[in-house]
Amino acid sequence: MITFSSEQIAACYGALFWPLVRVLALFSVAPLLSHRAVPLRLKVALAVAITAVLVPNLQTPPITDALSGAGLGLLAQNILIGVMLGFIVRLIFAALELTGELIGLQMGLSFAGFFNPASGMAQNAVGSFMSLLALLMFIAIDGHLMMLHALAESFRLFPLVGGTGELPMTFEQVLRAGADMFSIALTLALPFLGVMLLTNIVLGVLARIAPQLNVFAVGFPLTILVGLATLLLLLPYIETPLRSALERSLSW
Repeated sequence: MITFSSEQIAACYGALFWPLVRVLALFSVAPLLSHRAVPLRLKVALAVAITAVLVPNLQTPPITDALSGAGLGLLAQNILIGVMLGFIVRLIFAALELTGELIGLQMGLSFAGFFNPASGMAQNAVGSFMSLLALLMFIAIDGHLMMLHALAESFRLFPLVGGTGELPMTFEQVLRAGADMFSIALTLALPFLGVMLLTNIVLGVLARIAPQLNVFAVGFPLTILVGLATLLLLLPYIETPLRSALERSLSW
């Protein structure tokens, strides 16, 4: 008859529990994995499968230390590491969504908003399109694999046993990541903003030359057509900054 001691059972549970906390924290924030369309059971099953792959290469404390001061500190550290890793990737998606919001605002599409279940807020048509485009590009450039590789590397930099207790990002780095989000959004939206500004200037000149011209009747469809044409021309150039931003954010 095969018997197991309480120490062996605690070590077995600890080997699964501690990495699973970090993986589930990542799943709760990271794009694609935290999407509301993905069933909760599927998320948990996928997290357990990823944890089972990582466990053989990890050193983990037993589960008996979970309620001690060191155990609670390790629990909080794992949650913060997983959340931070998903947060910096989510900022890239937020940058593209902000780009779409700026473009849609200049095109006049902010009059009609659409509810985006991924972000839980209302967006205009271009913002929803950019959100979906970011998700598809994230899969196309193997962003989910890069994120899982960064997760595996996090266990090397912040081990479960013998770690220093440091956080993955300081407050200054979090602020810099937020500033980078606005920088990426404005960089991507700048060509569109320039074209729409030029279009509005032309409409203003036409309104002065021909006062009988109904600018609102002509300008609204014209700005939409110009904005969509510009968006179609510049879409192929979005992949490069997205890939570079993703690689830079996931480089540990």
